[in-house]
Amino acid sequence: MASFDFVRDKLTEWNHSDLIQRFEDEEIDEESFLSLKEKDFINLIPKIGPRSAFREKHKAFIKKQKQPDDDKNIQAATWSSVSIKASKSSSENITGEMVNQEPRQKNIKPKNQTPKRSETKRSLDKLLGTCGGSVPTTNTSGVGETVYDQSEPSTCHGCRKEKRTKVQRKRKSDEAHANKQTNKRQRVAASRITETFETETKTEVKKIMQRVKSKLDDLPSTKLIDFLRGKIQTLEKDKKEIVGVFGKTGAGKSFLINTILGETKLLPSGNQGACTSVMIQVEANMTDSKYIAEIEFMTEEEWKEELLSILRDRSHEDGNDEDHERDDDDDDDEKISSLYGKDGRGATLEELMDRKHFRKIPEFRLSVKKIFICDTAEKLSETITCYTRSDTQSDTFKRQYWPLVKCITIKVPNSKDLLEDVVLVDLPGNGDCNKSRDEMWKSFVGNCSAVWIVSDIARATSEKESWEILDSTVSLFGPGGECRSISFICTKTDDIEENQKADARTCILRRNETTKRQVRDKFNKQKEVKKHFSGGKDFLQVFTVSSKEYQKEKHLQEEETEIPKLQEFLRNLNDRRTKTSGYVSGAYGILSLIEGAKSSDMTDSKEEVCQVLEQRLKDEIKSIGQTMDEAYETFERCLSEGVRQSEESCEKLMNKVIAPRGKKGCGYQVVKSLCKNGGVYKPKGKRERRREINLNESLASCMRSLIDEQFKIHFPNEGKGGPIREQIDTFTLDTNSLVGEHPGVSLHLTFLKTEETELKAKLIFDLREKKKKIYSTLTESIKDTMHRCYIRASEHAGKDSLKRMKDELHHHMKNNNIFRKAKEDMLVCLTNLKDHIMMQLKCKLQESMDLSLKTPNSSFLPDDVTVEYNKIKMYYEKLMDCSSTVQFTPRLDLHTKTTTFESQSGNGRKCVQVSTSVTMLNPEIVKELTTHDRKPTYRLQCPKAGLFQCSSTGLVFLMEGKGNVVYMMTQWDSSFLGSMTPAGPLFSIDCPEHSVRQLHLPHCMCDDEKLSVAHVTDGSMEIVQPLKTTATHVIINITHLSLFGLIRDVFSFLPVRSQVLLFFRPQGNRPQKRILNVMLLPKNVPLCEVEHQQKGSTFIQTSSNCTLSPRGKYGLCCELVANSRIQPTSGQFDYDYSPNFHPIFQVFLDGMSGKENIRQSLLDRGSNDQIVWECLIPTG
Repeated sequence: MASFDFVRDKLTEWNHSDLIQRFEDEEIDEESFLSLKEKDFINLIPKIGPRSAFREKHKAFIKKQKQPDDDKNIQAATWSSVSIKASKSSSENITGEMVNQEPRQKNIKPKNQTPKRSETKRSLDKLLGTCGGSVPTTNTSGVGETVYDQSEPSTCHGCRKEKRTKVQRKRKSDEAHANKQTNKRQRVAASRITETFETETKTEVKKIMQRVKSKLDDLPSTKLIDFLRGKIQTLEKDKKEIVGVFGKTGAGKSFLINTILGETKLLPSGNQGACTSVMIQVEANMTDSKYIAEIEFMTEEEWKEELLSILRDRSHEDGNDEDHERDDDDDDDEKISSLYGKDGRGATLEELMDRKHFRKIPEFRLSVKKIFICDTAEKLSETITCYTRSDTQSDTFKRQYWPLVKCITIKVPNSKDLLEDVVLVDLPGNGDCNKSRDEMWKSFVGNCSAVWIVSDIARATSEKESWEILDSTVSLFGPGGECRSISFICTKTDDIEENQKADARTCILRRNETTKRQVRDKFNKQKEVKKHFSGGKDFLQVFTVSSKEYQKEKHLQEEETEIPKLQEFLRNLNDRRTKTSGYVSGAYGILSLIEGAKSSDMTDSKEEVCQVLEQRLKDEIKSIGQTMDEAYETFERCLSEGVRQSEESCEKLMNKVIAPRGKKGCGYQVVKSLCKNGGVYKPKGKRERRREINLNESLASCMRSLIDEQFKIHFPNEGKGGPIREQIDTFTLDTNSLVGEHPGVSLHLTFLKTEETELKAKLIFDLREKKKKIYSTLTESIKDTMHRCYIRASEHAGKDSLKRMKDELHHHMKNNNIFRKAKEDMLVCLTNLKDHIMMQLKCKLQESMDLSLKTPNSSFLPDDVTVEYNKIKMYYEKLMDCSSTVQFTPRLDLHTKTTTFESQSGNGRKCVQVSTSVTMLNPEIVKELTTHDRKPTYRLQCPKAGLFQCSSTGLVFLMEGKGNVVYMMTQWDSSFLGSMTPAGPLFSIDCPEHSVRQLHLPHCMCDDEKLSVAHVTDGSMEIVQPLKTTATHVIINITHLSLFGLIRDVFSFLPVRSQVLLFFRPQGNRPQKRILNVMLLPKNVPLCEVEHQQKGSTFIQTSSNCTLSPRGKYGLCCELVANSRIQPTSGQFDYDYSPNFHPIFQVFLDGMSGKENIRQSLLDRGSNDQIVWECLIPTG
């Protein structure tokens, strides 16, 4: 590769060509060559003489390499300290020369380059022009001290002092800015090196896999050969992240996108009379340097249907009901006049569909895309203007085709850095009256990974339209979509008042900060939006941007325009590393299978491994099934209550839409249109910004409101993945644990590991897609049930037709159990999701096991892929190393699914990398340390380096090697806590081998609440900030062991995941009289601790999961049993981690035969006794 050519050339230049083979064997490329240290010299060059000569040359070369950057930094940092040792005339000449040599400012920066300018020099020139012309010089007696040439008298000593202060302040600012820019360049350079390596790696691996596929294609078909061919074809994943850009006309969306991409004239933007009228998606052109536009039209039939609707609305042929009203038709008139001009006035349907109007766009009639390819962005923009924009200010008619356009895809060259796996979509705020365009709009919104709301900064909080867009679309991109972040982008920050321009920068930045705070405050009041998201710290971001300042930098520095922040946002979405890792990992697994299938039979070993893996698969699937069953039960309870409430208030729900009190706009035309369009009415026109009316949504609103909280918990878009996603993430066959005992099948196990990883990624994708359908099921079910009713109602005409339409709707709703059917349909979808996940795991992994461990070794496999396998293995290991640089403390790498740390030993430090797959172990109770009066002491025997979880307490330990971890729960000392409170048990932990490097403490938070870790040692407590917080654990690095526990703010009342534990205790010697102790505890209190304390009582295994609020009041309801008493009637959930666990409620049961069942419900006293937990308890 080119990087090694550099090494070969250097060695030849330094007369060390005899070392080329040695460096090549050690795979020293350009990057590693520049990073060589003394110990590397010793290993590479054993002889002292050559080593000394090489060391000196290498040292001088590295110094020379660094020099240019250092010179630039010095120049940038000391620009304001201009040394001019001359007289008055010389000073003036030099100053004038400097001004003349200032580079001309460009209007736009080249893409991915930092523009060259001197803010310092401009300020210096301004200073010279206002204060008597004295030139700053550097005093040779004091480094960095600026004085002024006194050759020309100054009229004001105060002015000189002020000038000196300004220049000194400016110099400090420039030094800081230069350092910041240097750090930025270093980060960019490091990032580019990694990106280049990843790109080259993927390219090489693709070539190798193409050669392997060619070899497979030459072989006769067998089950294994066909499987391998299919795996190679599906290695490349084409899923892209979508960023939806919303905003009012004139907010600057197009200008913003142009600026981010470094293209001034890509998307049309400009006068207020012209606006973008269609959906435009912008992505990278990955093939050449051309600008491409692909225009997708609606079909002829779809346009004909839309014209029929327009003509029908104009003709008033639907009846003469007294409530009849005509909807605004601004949009319709604009479409007709844009496409047909004067020919459209009074034209019939046949005339409007005449082919002469579409002569220049034959693609429309052929239902194919129209494609334009241009050399420049400006040329492309001019070419597609008539397909993208509505221009109402043109004096002459020029046919515009945007009414026929469904969507436009623009492909931009040289934008791989930002858009390789990202698509920017410029979207209207509220869909479209045209059915096909509306369906595409909903699809885009539902697939948005991020949402940008763009608004003029002057109206960011006061303008209703931006906030209405957010409110009206949140159910589509929230629970019905996959949005992980919302960004509010305030544009035109450079637009300030004339009297503010004297101190423009300060005014702009001050307003930016004020606006950010106001936007965040207003967003926090949007309850209907916030309820759908857990709202992590990065979920809402506010940017204050200026495209003009980014291009010209008149008042603001580049970073202050915040355009670079949006570019970085896209880079973070443009996750090349994950895709590269996935591709290389999949290729490595395929070649491992081929190599393994050619090896000796190893029949006994294969059978044994297969049996172990099949049992593990069965156990893991069972665990996932239990989690899915719990989710089903939770939603079944919520939906049942939703059905009850909906049936009680159905008249109110319908009248809210078709007969709202005190409001106009729901007369004949609205109800008629609503019935014709399946319960949905989309208002036309721009004079009245009325929102969509959706009867199906209104009827489903009660049920939706009751499932929203649980839906957010089980299917969150952002932050934690929810219990189902968590089960998929933690699913593992743990193939690594079998390699040591069965080295002969290590290649087969490698393949199975990569198959498991790939399948889990696919299931997570499927989960995200299917949850969208689950959330929309309620409205879709109601729409389907009401379908025939809508058709019948739409046929009513003539006198009193409005009343008859409404009566038809009410009658059908009452007599068709629409709410019960909607509930059943949603539960069916949940069952289908469970079946899909379990079936995919069972079938796909069983197929992989059968092919790798049960298929006889085949001679029909290519016998010459060993070279390819070794190359892929090398790339795979290099990629893992590249993404896990050496750390002195453990570091979790989410892309490679490994944790890396440095291990200190007698031979020095060595890099240790372990899988993030967690191995569950059952702890041993240390009997000699555990008595009836003392808490249990556990011992976890960890056999090797890796992640190990205690099945009793939930603790996870990252081990650098074999070791025994001994731990127990102990008492919190409240005197240490101050304003904090425990958020988990306090554990005393020890490991004689000192091999624990990381600790994962289980937590029970539902939301992204900030947790800290208390580390208690030697009678004092320090607060440790977490390395990472997952959905279930808080992770910290540790250097020595003592007492560790989770803490949080004492004033936090956010709900926590909790558990209801039940224990039967007999009353004396009377078996028919028993007491049921009911305990309410946080989820991270270990059950084994409570059982140890409740000796003599019988633990009742039942569904225990619930969500409770700390210090909340709760009550207990006991049904299906006559002789029972409950005390107290209400109890407080204390969120307690003291070592003594007491029941909150006691149920006294008298005269029990042992055959009865008890139904118990936990009621939230603060929420009108809403049921938060219930179960059926057998007493036998």
